[in-house]
Amino acid sequence: MLRGVKTKDSAIVQGSISPSLLALYIDTLVMAIGFYMLVPILSVYFINHLGMSTALSGSIIAVSGLAQNGFRFFCGIAADRIGYKKTILLGVGIRIVGFTIYGIVHHPLGFAVAAFISGLGGAIFHPASFGAYARTTSEQMKTKIFSIRETLSNVGFILGPVIGMFLLRFDFSLVCFSSAFMFVIAFLLSWILLPKMDGEKTEEQKLILIVQKIMKDKGFLVFCLLIMGVWTLNVQLYLSVPVRAEILLDNVDSVAFLYMAGALFMVLLQIPVLQVLTKKIPQLHIMALGTFILGTSMLMFGFTIGLWSMLGVVLIFTLGQMLVVPTMNHIISNFSDSQSFATYFGFTGWSFAIGGFFGNTGGGYLHDLTINSQYPLVPWISLFLFGCFISIIFYKKGKPST
Repeated sequence: MLRGVKTKDSAIVQGSISPSLLALYIDTLVMAIGFYMLVPILSVYFINHLGMSTALSGSIIAVSGLAQNGFRFFCGIAADRIGYKKTILLGVGIRIVGFTIYGIVHHPLGFAVAAFISGLGGAIFHPASFGAYARTTSEQMKTKIFSIRETLSNVGFILGPVIGMFLLRFDFSLVCFSSAFMFVIAFLLSWILLPKMDGEKTEEQKLILIVQKIMKDKGFLVFCLLIMGVWTLNVQLYLSVPVRAEILLDNVDSVAFLYMAGALFMVLLQIPVLQVLTKKIPQLHIMALGTFILGTSMLMFGFTIGLWSMLGVVLIFTLGQMLVVPTMNHIISNFSDSQSFATYFGFTGWSFAIGGFFGNTGGGYLHDLTINSQYPLVPWISLFLFGCFISIIFYKKGKPST
């Protein structure tokens, strides 16, 4: 059993509402709307408006993921030292620049630069945000608080793509500038509402000592390898849905409807479903179940025949997401101590970076290779088997030691 998965809850020291958490909730919601106005429709714009290949589109999107997740560890270390609020403000400011560049450039290389800068902004503020949530939340409330965070993020997922697809009818630049403006609002709200939230006063540690501490934590490293696989599946939502929609649907604007339906499904069910499961099932078994659902939904995508069958599969995929993401964040926070929340969340960024890179580029390559071949189901079957493999490992790790 992985050490980070605690079996006993500590006493509740705080509920799900406090001034600090309320400020974080508002921040999360505004940034989510701005993010989902642009990012989910990038592949739609690249493939269907600019005529890019799926592999090239996936590679550009992967640049953002690599930047955002590849630098998260170092940004997490910085956040634990200079303070969460300052780090969030810096990251949001950089993302504003990145989203603005998306609306100015017209070449794949320019889009890649925009992806890198916007991803770097996320690398800076994401560990600080998660660290702030973990710092202000009791052990017993963490899964619920992270579920609320994901729910707010998915409210943004409901509103963002609808707004983005509507604005795309006029001009892609309008989408980019509007998304950037939402982050301007988030910057101002963060500056005004967030408490100072400095890192705890500790003796300065050298980077090598922090790395050595994490490298000796074998349970945490195994967990990072597993979530690398989870993220390979998770990023398929932004790649596989547009790919399948291009084949089956006359109007790719329906992609926004699919994303919105999935997000609404998560908003309505995530908190109650997790509250029931966490009382009955070990956390790693929840991860196993969620990962299996993600993989199974990938197989089902290969057999979709129209909008409504795609909707059903998107909802199944969303069910997997609502199980794995909050549970994963809770487990990560369990591995860390009160002085290194952002550092540990940042380190897992490498898992997201590598998993996202293989998911986007590998998935895009498989789709391009097989889309007109005699074996169009190869990508979907491959992703299903991969999900089963990761799920089995999670399940075995979740068994109590004998």
